[in-house]
Amino acid sequence: MDINRRKLAFGLLSLPAAAALNGCAVPPHSPRPSEFLPLATDRLALELEDRSTAELLAPAIVDAGFMMAPPKDEIAAASLVIGFAFGNRPNPQNDPNKLALPGPMNRVLAHCCAAVYRKKALPMYLQWEIARCLLAPEFADIPRHAIISIEPYWDAQGTLVYLSTDGVVETILKNHFANDPTLAGNAAIIGHHDHVKRCIITCRGRRIHGFAPRGIALPRWYDRRSAQPWTRRRDLYVLQDVAAQLSMAAQTRIAQAYPNG
Repeated sequence: MDINRRKLAFGLLSLPAAAALNGCAVPPHSPRPSEFLPLATDRLALELEDRSTAELLAPAIVDAGFMMAPPKDEIAAASLVIGFAFGNRPNPQNDPNKLALPGPMNRVLAHCCAAVYRKKALPMYLQWEIARCLLAPEFADIPRHAIISIEPYWDAQGTLVYLSTDGVVETILKNHFANDPTLAGNAAIIGHHDHVKRCIITCRGRRIHGFAPRGIALPRWYDRRSAQPWTRRRDLYVLQDVAAQLSMAAQTRIAQAYPNG
């Protein structure tokens, strides 16, 4: 390793993400995000032997891989709530073509949605697992008309199709806002702590301004019994989420570079 690579390697290993991976507190001298990007760009330029490409790619890589905190705003700024489920539990028959059980994670997310509603009465467009939980007696103070469930569907072969994160937003726009995001306004986004940033990016990709509501503690734990393996452990999920963010960034760049295909 030459001296320049050694300096960059030590610099990158001092970053907050490296400290988090080792379970350590971030030392006060660690680079701030504004200092991190030049380090990452320099390192990528060395690896690619291509400075111009590194300068184009590093911002997306740094954002996806190291900037985990979602944008936030006050609940008062929201005109609706969008709730994204996280995992579920197998149904008693273990039948993939029957609805799963919402599971404990989505019950916690239902409590988060209810907490937002109790601060400001808003229509709540919720993935079905969360919506089902809100029908329980403990949420009797939440009017049923405020709970709009976004459902999966069965295809022509009878196969149950669950919606992706983007599919949820697409369905909300199509079925409730005539595909016009200006009618939706600002969305308070509820989701698992490690998922919510991508939920917000997805909403903004469809021109809905989304944010995590301040004052609402989103769940950080993982359900080891989830029917979706990638939602059972943090190391498995975060890697998948980072990959999804990078894929979204790649597709956006391709569309911008070649809008006509």
